[in-house]
Amino acid sequence: MSGETLPDEALSSEALSTTVLQRITRQRLFRNASLGIAFVLSCAPATRYEAPDALRGYEILVTSQDSLGRGIAQGLARRGFRVRTHVRGGSRPTAYLLAFIFRETDPPALSWLHVRLADTRTGEIVAAVSVPLDSLGASAGERARAIVDSLAANPALRRAI
Repeated sequence: MSGETLPDEALSSEALSTTVLQRITRQRLFRNASLGIAFVLSCAPATRYEAPDALRGYEILVTSQDSLGRGIAQGLARRGFRVRTHVRGGSRPTAYLLAFIFRETDPPALSWLHVRLADTRTGEIVAAVSVPLDSLGASAGERARAIVDSLAANPALRRAI
C-alpha cells in the first residue's frame, strides 16, 4: 500500500502506515470487546436466578489460606456446610467468605473483625458477623470457632435474609 495515492490526497508511506495501524487497532479493540460481551452473555443464567432461602442452600467459597480462613472453613464443614476452596463455574449457588479487620481511630480505638458471606451471583450479603477482635480470643483457632458459632447460631440463617 505504501506509495499509493488516494483520491484528492496523497499520503506518505509514514502517514499511510499510521492510518493502517490505527484502523487495525480499532478493529482489534472492537473484536475483543465483542468477544468479551459474548462471554459475559454466555455466562448469564438462562432463567431468573433465585437465591436459596437459607444459608445451608449455598456452597461456601473460602479462598483465603491464612489460619483464620482455614479455621472458618473447617468449622463450617464440621457444621454441615458445603465448603470449597476454589472458584468453579456453573456450580450451585455459592456464598463467598470475606473477612477483614477495621481499626477505629477514635478512643477507645477498638479493632473489629468483620466476616461477610456474599452471594457470588448477586453480591448480596447473606450472612454477617462483626465483633471486637479482642473479645474472640488470642489465637486464630479460637477466633474461627467464635465466628462459626456466631454464624451457626444466627436465627436469621434459618429463614430468607
